[in-house]
Amino acid sequence: MRIAIDASATAERPRTGIGNYVSSLLHGLSELDGENQYFVCHRLSRLRRWRNLLRIPKPNFRGKIIQEPFNFFFMRRLDVFHGPDARLPRSRATKMVATVHDLFSLLSDDYADAQFRQMKAQRYQEIVDRAARIIVDSESTRRDLCQLLSVDPRRITVIPLGVSGHFCPRSPDEAALVLRKLAIDRPYLLSVGVLSARKNTRRVIEAFHALSRGSGLLLVLAGRPGPGWEAGLAAIEELALGDRVRLVGSVADADLPALYSAARAFLFPSLREGFGMPVLEAMACGTPVVTSNSSSLPEVAGDAALLVDPLDTGAIAEATRRLLEDEALARTLAARGIERARLFPWSRTARETLQVYRQVAERGP
Repeated sequence: MRIAIDASATAERPRTGIGNYVSSLLHGLSELDGENQYFVCHRLSRLRRWRNLLRIPKPNFRGKIIQEPFNFFFMRRLDVFHGPDARLPRSRATKMVATVHDLFSLLSDDYADAQFRQMKAQRYQEIVDRAARIIVDSESTRRDLCQLLSVDPRRITVIPLGVSGHFCPRSPDEAALVLRKLAIDRPYLLSVGVLSARKNTRRVIEAFHALSRGSGLLLVLAGRPGPGWEAGLAAIEELALGDRVRLVGSVADADLPALYSAARAFLFPSLREGFGMPVLEAMACGTPVVTSNSSSLPEVAGDAALLVDPLDTGAIAEATRRLLEDEALARTLAARGIERARLFPWSRTARETLQVYRQVAERGP
């Protein structure tokens, strides 16, 4: 087969979750498949970041710049084109596969403005119209696709994301170096992800305030500001937490495992996720997790985390308090988390994705 995969998302710095997915998928395919021919495609606009373009050093992987409407002769020679970032070329010259990670922007005005929602709705409809098969990260997103866009469930394949072996428990000495770099000098609770309304950042801050008075704990928030972060900032000011909440920004991938490993607990009561990669990363590092009992997060966490109603600040605080006060429970969940994370290797994601390519090339949807 001749397979093209749009790797444009990998050129962004800092790399997003989708960029990490595309990079991990391509590296996984390169380890799995030495037979088929792959084209690692970047849109022309990414040439300004040419140093960041993903290169796979395998003889059956070649780089390719794509730009509409000049792709016709290239596209017609392909067996499959995969858009792993919910975007496909405007072409009928080959069979298409698309990955849709989530549909949160269509679900609530709180998660996106009207212009963004309109753009996303149009893009998702184009995918539904063009793709022979749609890959999603979770059963939760499969349900959303069927309900919101009336997609035949037989056209949808659920393939979970993976976690790199890079995420594993780190020693106290290694963690100390990272904590010193980030100016974290006390025991802490951790939350990683975009600081936003969808990630429920304000309730994380409020729950921390409720459970940590007099404890000396810090709350470390790692991530860039996003829509609705103003409410989180207001909560920090209203609750006088300025000296107990550390905003460390986007943390380098090399430092994340140590940051996870040293945390007393990881808080991720997100309101809506297509998968929930930070939960998997934290579990792989042996950190006990509090996360939501809704959307995709129970699929990821299984019985290896405490699941709470993300709209209930008291429940978030109480679950976190249990982990802080019950050392046996924290150790049990840490051990379960490590075992749970082993069920999600990137090799599985690559293997199941390759199977979709074969099915589409041979039989269509």
